[in-house]
Amino acid sequence: MHEVNIGATIARERSAAGVTQGALAAHLGVTKAAVSKWELGQSLPDVALLPRIAAYFGITLDELFAFRPQLTEDEVRDVYLELCRLFAEDAGAAYARMDELVRDYGSCWGLLLQMAALYSQRSFVEPGRAEELLDKTCSLAERVEACADDVELVRSARVVRALVISQRGGMDEAIALLEGMKPARPLGIEGMLAGLRSMRGEREACLKLCQEMLFWGEMSVMQSIGMQLGLYADDPAHLAALLRAAEGVMQGFDVEEASPMEAATFCGSAATACLKAGDEAGALRYLERFVGLLERCDLDDLLFARRSALFDLVPELAETDVEREQASAGTLFGGLDMKEQCKLAVTGDAAWAAVADDPRFRPLLDRLAAA
Repeated sequence: MHEVNIGATIARERSAAGVTQGALAAHLGVTKAAVSKWELGQSLPDVALLPRIAAYFGITLDELFAFRPQLTEDEVRDVYLELCRLFAEDAGAAYARMDELVRDYGSCWGLLLQMAALYSQRSFVEPGRAEELLDKTCSLAERVEACADDVELVRSARVVRALVISQRGGMDEAIALLEGMKPARPLGIEGMLAGLRSMRGEREACLKLCQEMLFWGEMSVMQSIGMQLGLYADDPAHLAALLRAAEGVMQGFDVEEASPMEAATFCGSAATACLKAGDEAGALRYLERFVGLLERCDLDDLLFARRSALFDLVPELAETDVEREQASAGTLFGGLDMKEQCKLAVTGDAAWAAVADDPRFRPLLDRLAAA
């Protein structure tokens, strides 16, 4: 929390107004020495004088106290990184620091939501404390929902709460919560706004909105396809249509280069879906690509997206904050080998056991194990 320094504020405001210590003292009915001591931090004004001091300079009491109950987005990011580093050294101290931040910035909704997410992450690292940590997550998320005036923060808080509810087995409740947030159809606000910006000649503003739509659209399409692949393993025509659509996106957006983890996730899911569908040639092709991605990418290459010309105006979306993500990965996953987890997402499926000794698959599976 920022230190309260009334004396420094008085000195700054007095200097800006061109007022002497003597003139301020006379207005307040105190001695010049008293004002000097305030400004030097040797004493504080009587509480009854505080409203008069604030009124004299035309500032609020919060401004007089130099108290900021809100943190900027950059400050929230720095706090998060600080906590991640602290968790690596002393989890007890990190939890104490989180409690302190929640007390000090009880109305900084962005910070509270970040603390809720961090408690949720820690519940995976410390399963013995999971219920306690999830209680804290829900408590903070509910506070943000009830009090924040930012629609996106409220929506994000509900998503966090739905994740916790589902983690606790309340699937029906989580579904109901998320269904209540889903619009009946896309509203197209971004497209309409981009069109209006274009009509006003605001080229860059229009392009930025278009890039935002493109970025979220690509992610949404690939996520939707990935979820469907396994569900259509018994429908060859539908599976082929999904793979064809995904390949168009993969090529058009250069996904293997720009976002290797997204590409690996798709290739792994596609390999398993093809195998279950009896398309062994397709399974081999996608497994080859999956293995190749893991062989040529280290963990950072996999996790962190790279720059793309398609999203040059929205780097905050498309370019990974490496320091933050590395800290987050360490805090969330601890000693887990995420590359091994990526492999298990494929080989952990029972379908692969049936071809473990097949001479067509065996070399690729051996390469995957060594990747």
